Amino acid sequence: MTTSAAELHDLRDTVRRALGGGPSGGGPPSLDPAWRDSWPELAGLGVLALCVPEDLGGLGWEIEAAFVVGHELGAALHGAPYAGAAAATAALAPGLSDSQRAEVVGAVLDGSELPTVALLEPGGVISSSVSSGASDTSVRVDGMARAVAGAGHADAFLVIGADAMAYVRRTGRCALVNENSFDVTRSCADVRFDGASGLAVASDPTRRATTLSLHGLLLAADALGGVERTLAQTIDYARTRQAFGRPIGGFQAVQHRIVDHTVTVRGMVLLARKAGDQLTSGDPGAGRTALLAQAAIATDAVAILHDLLQLTGAIGFTWEYGLHLYERRAHLDARLAGNPRHARHALALLEGWCA
Repeated sequence: MTTSAAELHDLRDTVRRALGGGPSGGGPPSLDPAWRDSWPELAGLGVLALCVPEDLGGLGWEIEAAFVVGHELGAALHGAPYAGAAAATAALAPGLSDSQRAEVVGAVLDGSELPTVALLEPGGVISSSVSSGASDTSVRVDGMARAVAGAGHADAFLVIGADAMAYVRRTGRCALVNENSFDVTRSCADVRFDGASGLAVASDPTRRATTLSLHGLLLAADALGGVERTLAQTIDYARTRQAFGRPIGGFQAVQHRIVDHTVTVRGMVLLARKAGDQLTSGDPGAGRTALLAQAAIATDAVAILHDLLQLTGAIGFTWEYGLHLYERRAHLDARLAGNPRHARHALALLEGWCA
């Protein structure tokens, strides 16, 4: 179990080494188009087992540790849909039968099968399969899931509907449409399910809500990883970039903006960690805190990244320097979580402020 600060620090360093470096400083980011080939090695570190209880073959319900992993993958601009994969694994472990868990979860944990989350649009249906010889655990999925992270690389989808969940392996009845190239660091597309066959995943409103909270929180971790790396790069740049005979970091206007962003980022990290702690402990207020973290990060991350890009001046606008990659990724993270408006609306519903 990874709970202490020292263990979290070791986990962060282990993931950084596996990714080939660290997130702070170091110049422009580099993308790894062949990340899928090395995914089993990364999965072998137990990055997906962190959200699976020990009695079901995982490392424990360790949300803060998963947050650390998501943060590092976001900082490295890694192409894996970690938020979707970790949330899917967390739902699959308790939601499948013993025999199905041995096959499906085992393959996911060792990296040979990569799942992601697909949120079914209103009107989509997860229904009992009526095909001849189908088991009572088989379901049929019809409908559209918008903006599915990792759709181009995923082997399967945890489809989350209004009142049910299903695990659907990628077949000809799962078609990718409207592929999104805005974020060039990851694949993303809408997925149309046309009578796709899958496994029923046991769920109730609480379990579905927990899965969605975990998914949103890990997307927030991904965005924060990019923000913190860009902030570190900007601070390094301000120390060395000369203007009027001295580093631009010596000007109060630059100092104040960097300090403001540093304080805001620290607040977002603390809020997200509190949400992770509450999800880990089963606190009834976890859903509310997770929504607050999602809304804050989705709103502020993009604004901070845009201003940091401005602070780096002309170099920040060059394609080669790569800061725009983090801004694009943060935009998509916000959309994948349902966008800031969705989080605020969910909060309003939770507080009883609207019908």
